[in-house]
Amino acid sequence: MRNSRTAVHAFHEWPLVVFTTLAIMGGGLLAAPLLAWAVAGTPAPAAAVIPWGVLLLGAGLLVSLVHLGQPLRAPLASVGFGRSRLSAEIVLAAVALAAGIVTAALPYQSPALDLVTAISAAAFLISLGFVYGLRGQRTWRGAVVWTPLSAGLGFGAVALAGVWGSALTAVGAVAAATLAADTTLCIVRRAAIAYAGADAMPRHPAFFARRDLLLGIRLLLVDILPGLCLFGGLPKGAAGVLGLGILVDRLAFYGLASQHTTETEVARVESLLAD
Repeated sequence: MRNSRTAVHAFHEWPLVVFTTLAIMGGGLLAAPLLAWAVAGTPAPAAAVIPWGVLLLGAGLLVSLVHLGQPLRAPLASVGFGRSRLSAEIVLAAVALAAGIVTAALPYQSPALDLVTAISAAAFLISLGFVYGLRGQRTWRGAVVWTPLSAGLGFGAVALAGVWGSALTAVGAVAAATLAADTTLCIVRRAAIAYAGADAMPRHPAFFARRDLLLGIRLLLVDILPGLCLFGGLPKGAAGVLGLGILVDRLAFYGLASQHTTETEVARVESLLAD
């Protein structure tokens, strides 16, 4: 019998990679009022990044329709809200987007609406991580479910630092703390992937064989280089590098999918017998 661990699958997840990349960046920008409030006691300084958050999240949701067989039926996915994690993700994304649109369109500042937008965006980032906690998918569970939140908030923080020059040090400290938390999650994730690979079948073996390189690039682009840019007083550069890092993060997420199946058990027994 052919070893199932050598099976190769074409990478069809590009729409999901692009969608989640844009959605994490957009959600992070829409959550920026929370960060501004934490630093200054008011969400007002985040007003400049809200329209960009709306644009990115909206673009991400449009890209997500490409992955659907019948895009016009997408609204029906919200029917399962309260029972389905996917429905929760869709509803929270819609709420965050709608609140962001209203916030950006108002001719005056509304701190309450800013915070509603930020809280719904943060909730969406959390739901985006948990929606993939599928039974048997070893590498889509554990610390990795929190990385959309940590990377998104990190992106929102460095973007906020770029437009709020008078508070660069304070916002930079918040961004550094967020990136430090993301670094911890990345390390824990690497350990979980090593454990999962012992008795699971990688969906994309070529990606899985290069997991250390892929996760290393992800760590460099999401955490290390943005941190150095912030330290050097280059928050806009940090945001650009981190955006690219989020793209690599999502590529790694789908590329390192590893499924525990009956076939992997058969392959493991065959390997033991061969020894």
